[in-house]
Amino acid sequence: MMTGEAMGGAPDLDQSLRGQAGLLGDLLAPGCGRLLESQDLWRRADGLMESLLTLIQRGGDPAPVATMLEQLPSSHNRCDIVMIFLLRATLLKDGAAPTQALQTVLADREEGGGAFSLAQADYILRAVLFGLWINRLHVRDKAAHDRVERALWAAILDGYQPALAGRLPVAPAQRQRDLVVVLTGQFMRGMHQPSLDTMDFVSKLVLRLGRRVLLVNTADGPVTPQVPFLGGFVSGADEGLAGANQLVIDKLPVPFLHLPAGFTDPAMAAATVDHLLAQRPDLVLSFGTMSPVADLCRGLLEVVAIPYGSYLPLATPTYLALPRPLTPGDGPALEAGGLTPGRVIPINYTYAPPAAGAARDRAALGVPVDAILTVIVGLRLTQEVTPDFVAALDRAVAQEPRLFFLFVGPLETYATLIASYPALATHSRAHGYETDVIGLLMLADLYLNPPRGGGGTSAAYALHCGVPAYGLGWGDVATVIGPDFHLADYGDFAACATRLADDAAWRQDRQAKAKARFAEISSRQTMLRQILDGVKRIRAAG
Repeated sequence: MMTGEAMGGAPDLDQSLRGQAGLLGDLLAPGCGRLLESQDLWRRADGLMESLLTLIQRGGDPAPVATMLEQLPSSHNRCDIVMIFLLRATLLKDGAAPTQALQTVLADREEGGGAFSLAQADYILRAVLFGLWINRLHVRDKAAHDRVERALWAAILDGYQPALAGRLPVAPAQRQRDLVVVLTGQFMRGMHQPSLDTMDFVSKLVLRLGRRVLLVNTADGPVTPQVPFLGGFVSGADEGLAGANQLVIDKLPVPFLHLPAGFTDPAMAAATVDHLLAQRPDLVLSFGTMSPVADLCRGLLEVVAIPYGSYLPLATPTYLALPRPLTPGDGPALEAGGLTPGRVIPINYTYAPPAAGAARDRAALGVPVDAILTVIVGLRLTQEVTPDFVAALDRAVAQEPRLFFLFVGPLETYATLIASYPALATHSRAHGYETDVIGLLMLADLYLNPPRGGGGTSAAYALHCGVPAYGLGWGDVATVIGPDFHLADYGDFAACATRLADDAAWRQDRQAKAKARFAEISSRQTMLRQILDGVKRIRAAG
């Protein structure tokens, strides 16, 4: 019989977990609502949760956590109920809990917001969305969860309506037909990809399509946590842009409006809508999701919602630009946004060609010369590289021993994840953050996408380099790479790698298809023209 020491100290791990669960239970027993009233209690409870999460990720038995949560005194206080659901969602990976948490917040908003303010409801929704995006949270019924998200967003928007009373729409004849507002919820200098995309869109609108542009950053994301048990979620903000009224983009002076970073309250949203109404633009192009200002313009100005990916944004626009065909499952989301299929404009979401990378050497990277080098790229790999995905990679190595996986980006859990897979440990390496991803892609044979919603830019760059980019048939990467590179499941990847290595003609065909696919998704001018022409067509149809 194995001793506790031989088992890697599991009894000590479980003992620590039970002790931490007991401390958290004692802290929560008087009621979770008081956490919102005391930063000290909040920090202690949040710290205990993160400690428990770490212990569970190291292999601890979560049963004491489940028991502790079940033994807490029953409460009809919605704050208490939501906090327990958030703990279940994070610690127990309860797939129903995120939906139940949002349902409870929705009920609170519909009845006047007694437990959560408008700002707190907004924060919880954004943080849950982000938690799902990075695989920190999981949902059991995606369709039902999506309906609750959209209902909650509608209820949050209802909280803004009193501040907008009395505004009149700008008549079509009064609009400045050459003026376009480009609106985003987050804009920063540096290597923030959505911001780089936004600047490129602005440049193309002015230089190639003859429009004048007002760039607006509503900076809606939270800059401080509002509710515990959501991972301390905050959004990045560029404080140096606050107060700026002009940016220079491709040597062009562009009028700029930057709202104070953080929750956009009803008064600020109404003032911004008034500013836009005074400009009388032809269109508002709203990039991203969850933009109160953009949604409050509906009925006053014409708004095109443009997601940074393949998802249907939480939005109530006039038109929706979507980089994929509609599916029957999109019906409820369209209805929630007040849209019909006839107001959806098909586009190719596009990616600007990247700058050239520097030549790299396999030996210097610790990669065997004859390996089938497969890169896995991302800034959130710690959350996105799941145990199931790692197990799939290990199975792929068993089928094709020439495979070598290079994880490019932060992966703090690498050692823990591969501890049970000695073969994969010798056929992979955690490279860490890399400033010259293109240089690594130029060296790669294949690109593989982990199960995640994002990743579109790195996949597009792989295609640009002629690297066949594979992934499952959902999420942003699936839209980028196209059906030629979709996997039914990760079990199909090893066979693709073997054929790529052994069949020169097929390898050349795959590389050519990769470059051809990038050519289809690399013209920003074409994408913007698709949007403008789509609006013109719908307007003409009445």
